[in-house]
Amino acid sequence: MNKIIWVTFFIFSIKTFSQGSNEPVWWEMDRKGNHLEVASYLLYKVQSDSTRNKHAEYLHIARAYGYLNDYEKASFYWKKSIEENAQSLDEQFWWYHKGTLAFFERNRNELLKYCILLKNNHSNYYANNAKLLEALYANFDKGYEEACNLAH
Repeated sequence: MNKIIWVTFFIFSIKTFSQGSNEPVWWEMDRKGNHLEVASYLLYKVQSDSTRNKHAEYLHIARAYGYLNDYEKASFYWKKSIEENAQSLDEQFWWYHKGTLAFFERNRNELLKYCILLKNNHSNYYANNAKLLEALYANFDKGYEEACNLAH
């Protein structure tokens, strides 16, 4: 009986913890549109594991809530992501951050301000972020996920 339990546990562990690739577990949830599960999973991870990159995790949590059009929570976690790494971010990231926050806070004029700043002065690294802010501005009346998808 002990061997059966051990073998069952071993097989379950392999299926649960091996992903077949190096991508995070939550990416599959995100691709399937399970955004609440993504947010819950990442919140659990960031609160239970002190080695996590809190800046990145909170940013992804914010995006998950944004996809759910829960802009209050998206704003909260977007701001929290910056609290974790504010000192090391460059100007172009700040424009992207503030522009996205303006979308979550439903401030179209503020979004336009940062959209123009990033569009007119971005490195190749921030090219996609500039396109994203443009899409958020152009599709301000749509939900965050739909607007993001129109950036590509």
